[in-house]
Amino acid sequence: MEKIDDNIVIWKTENFVVVTPIHPFISREEGGHIMIQTLGDKYKYSSSLDFQPNELLEEKRLCQMICDSYMKAMKKSNIDIIRFNFFEAGNWAWKKDENGNIRKPHFHEHIFGRTENAKKQKWPDAPYLPDRSTGFYDDFVALTDEDIEKIREEMMKLELESKYETQLWKIN
Repeated sequence: MEKIDDNIVIWKTENFVVVTPIHPFISREEGGHIMIQTLGDKYKYSSSLDFQPNELLEEKRLCQMICDSYMKAMKKSNIDIIRFNFFEAGNWAWKKDENGNIRKPHFHEHIFGRTENAKKQKWPDAPYLPDRSTGFYDDFVALTDEDIEKIREEMMKLELESKYETQLWKIN
């Protein structure tokens, strides 16, 4: 599987990539965690406010498609996602790294699957996102290779649906 940083690539478009983190903020059995990032120079945009109109449409189309695919794929694995929470972040980029350097923020949208029976990231509460150093996420499980393949299969089906034709979205 292709990786970008500590993330496994699920899907790519012209300007974006969908990834799942190896160290998720929501464990697989509680709905899991995926992200949409810019493809190529990850520091090209600090937020979606910097996008060109066609890029904004491309990202929103991708977001709808990946959520639809993600929900269907996880249901096949007996994980019933009932809601998605979206979080365009970048705040942690302002923290100093081990060398005292501040990283430049870059666009990435977290997509959190939520399940009704979650124990640690309880529904309907907002996701709890403490710093990684707290150990809160230590036992969280990432999406499996099988989950990723199921999501990709669903994405391929959706690409054929009229709702997602690129001409309809005016991104060609």
